[in-house]
Order: sequence, then structure tokens, then C-alpha cells
Amino acid sequence: MSQANPTTRMTPSPRFAVVELRRLHGHEQIRPALLKELTELIRRDGFLKRPILVADLDFVILDGHHRVEAVRSLGCTKIPAYLVDYESDIVSLGTWPDATVAVVSKKEVIRRGLTKDLFPPKTTRHTVSVSLPERPTDLEDLM
Repeated sequence: MSQANPTTRMTPSPRFAVVELRRLHGHEQIRPALLKELTELIRRDGFLKRPILVADLDFVILDGHHRVEAVRSLGCTKIPAYLVDYESDIVSLGTWPDATVAVVSKKEVIRRGLTKDLFPPKTTRHTVSVSLPERPTDLEDLM
């Protein structure tokens, strides 16, 4: 049997978990109008359609700031999340076309999340190269 090259870094897959909101750190501000619209949609549906994306070591939110605040405002204490190794090659970082900040780094995202020095809304755009299923979750299960 052949063994893996010891210098090859195995990229761990994102893992699904339901995490406590209090553990999470945002790195971007939110847009109040978008938050209001999303909160009403989630309240009406009674469930959250998609988990958020979170850096697994620091619990910095990579994608889902508005979903976090929406479920928090609805009285939830937990949220479904995909936890990822942020330094792995499956997570890419860019900016949105209308972002006021042109260049960002993963290190800066983590720093801003941990220090509450937030980017403007919709600055960073995180994408993952693996499929992340929607996993609808009832609000009752997040209380």
C-alpha cells in the first residue's frame, strides 16, 4: 500500500454544526433594510434555509451576517453553520463589485472579526469549492 506524501496538506471538508450565537464574531456591518426584509422572510417561513459559513478556529462569520442577526432578533440562541478551515484552499476570498474596500486578506477578516473593527456591509465575498447543502432548520430548533 502506498502512503500519502507527508508534506501534502489534506484539506478537511466543512463540517455541519448548530452553534451558539454568542460564540460568533462578525467582521462586517449589516444593512438595516436587508436585515428587516430577511427577518420577515424567515419569520414567515418558520425556518432558516441555509446554514452560515464560519471559520472553525476563531468562529468568525464568513458568510451569513444578516442571517445571524435575523435569527437573533427572532429570539433564537443557535444557528446552523458550516465550519471550515479558513486557511484551506477550499475557501476563496474576494470583494463584491460595489465594495468600498478593494483589497482584503483572510488575516484581516479574522482580525476585524476578533476586534469588532467591522468592514462596511457586503465588502467580502467568500466562496467555497465544495458543495454545501441547504439543510433547512426550523426556528423552534434554534431557540
